Amino acid sequence: MSNQDTLLRILRLFNSKCVHLDMIKDRLNMSKEELDVGLTILETHGFIEKVNCKEDCRRCPIYSNCNSISLNLYKITEKGLRI
Repeated sequence: MSNQDTLLRILRLFNSKCVHLDMIKDRLNMSKEELDVGLTILETHGFIEKVNCKEDCRRCPIYSNCNSISLNLYKITEKGLRI
């Protein structure tokens, strides 16, 4: 599988809304390091962006857990949706 195919597969999983990075890693049979590289590439090219969770927290599906765990959250951008 090419790197571009892998990036597209990661991006498609973000289309399913709220996903845990471990789920992406497991579903694509990737190491954490490989996933981190893929996320960095997608973020650098503007397909995903990190989420700042300071606004509208109570509407977040993981609101009840976010104070007890450290999270890096991402969302797909308009550019990512066009792929």
